[in-house]
Amino acid sequence: MKRKGKIFAVMVLLCSLLFQLTAWGKTVVAMDCVEEEELIEPAEKIIFPPTDYIPVLMYHHFAIRDMGEGNGVVTTQAELRDQISYLKNAGYEIISLETLNELLQRVEKEKVQNRKKEKDAFSLELDKKYICITMDDGYLSNYELAFPVFQEYRVPASIFVVTDSITNQTGLRKLDWQQAKKMVDSRLVKIYNHTANHVPADMETEDEFLDQVDKGELALHTYLRQDACKALAFPNGHFTIECQEGLKEMGFDLLFTVEQKVITKQTSRYEIPRIAVESGWDGETLMENIERTARKSFVP
Repeated sequence: MKRKGKIFAVMVLLCSLLFQLTAWGKTVVAMDCVEEEELIEPAEKIIFPPTDYIPVLMYHHFAIRDMGEGNGVVTTQAELRDQISYLKNAGYEIISLETLNELLQRVEKEKVQNRKKEKDAFSLELDKKYICITMDDGYLSNYELAFPVFQEYRVPASIFVVTDSITNQTGLRKLDWQQAKKMVDSRLVKIYNHTANHVPADMETEDEFLDQVDKGELALHTYLRQDACKALAFPNGHFTIECQEGLKEMGFDLLFTVEQKVITKQTSRYEIPRIAVESGWDGETLMENIERTARKSFVP
């Protein structure tokens, strides 16, 4: 009996040791997993080098005072000033659409020449941090409030105007052709096509839409006679493949949408995304949104 008791005690001890070893092994594996997880940085914390992409900012209307919530396309003059100051202090070079066009054409050529040697399918690998400023619709506030800030900081900007709205002054007050010419003559601002009637491409036939684009180009040439590349922002950002192809045939260099992304190596000159600047953004908030949009562009 005593011998059987000893054997039973030994078996219990062995089982206990085996259980503890198994539990310890699981703990080690769990710790290894935790350590491994800590090494994998969450996508929302990844910051891509600003030289890998180009943000294009999209503004609309400007105001002196804060318009409050619900006015997402209205930026105060103070906010614009703070944003430009912040960008310049962060080392960004604000460029014109002419410079953007040259950069993107160069990238296109390099993609063709180095197709088999591509290291990164998205990164532009630029020598500087570039950014563009655009405004849609051609509101009077672009001239009265935004233009003085561009003059103050000596930075280029681009305005996409609805030409019939300028000629006929329909809707919320627009700048006039004299004011547009004054901005163009400053060599800081260029004026581009947003069509003559602001009807989205998917709400007209291809011929109707291209006729309105042609009418807009004629007005720009008649009143401004500026030396600029040929660029258009699609009304509401909507377009069709047929209209896109038609605009290429008309010799357009750059076509802009409202898709919330940044320009990468995969971006077509005929489908350029932009970042809509919202009310209440100071310079720091703008930068946070640029970085967030870049992550979205690189890591869908």
